Order: sequence, then structure tokens, then C-alpha cells
Amino acid sequence: MSVITGTIEILRQEQNKEVGKKLGLATALMFTLPIAVFYICLEIVFKEKKDPTMWAGGCAVIVTNMIVAGYVVSAFSEPDDLPDEHHTSNNGEIKRKDEVGPRVGVFKIRTD
Repeated sequence: MSVITGTIEILRQEQNKEVGKKLGLATALMFTLPIAVFYICLEIVFKEKKDPTMWAGGCAVIVTNMIVAGYVVSAFSEPDDLPDEHHTSNNGEIKRKDEVGPRVGVFKIRTD
């Protein structure tokens, strides 16, 4: 099984479908939008400028950065799912359900 086939198989799993959709959309936008913006700016918007290629390239770079920023924001806005074996205590600390004693050593949280 190749790397691409393995990646596609992982993205088709039920828990990964939303991530796959976001990745596919971001990939399609990264492939089409900067090129379209470049040629629209080159032929229509900055046609009368001294160096329209530079201006059009700058607009394409800005659109590319906007797509990447949008993808990063959407990735960070996804809710964090805690596995079933964890729960949150009253003070917001995440503990394992089978944790019975206080934390000691490097795992101890200082309160002073």
C-alpha cells in the first residue's frame, strides 16, 4: 500500500471525514484561487500600472496567506475530544478515571 492510498484510507474513516473535507477544500483553494487572482489582477485590475506582474504576484501571495490562515483558524477551532478514560475535575484539571491517589514527583502541581 502506497503512502497516498494509506492517507486516503485514513481520511475516509468516519472520525476523519470532516478533516478530510477541510483539507480537500483548502487544497482546491490553494490550487485555484491564487492563480485566478494573479491573472485577474494582471489583466484587469493592474493593467495600467508600470509593473503589473509584481502587483498581481503580490495579490496572489496575499490570497495564499489568507487561505493558509483560514485553514489554521478552522483547525484550531475544532473541539478537543477527550477520550472516555479521562474526565475534568472541579478545578479544570484533566485526570484519568482510574487515578486514585494524589500526584507526586514531577506530576505534582505546585500550589504555593
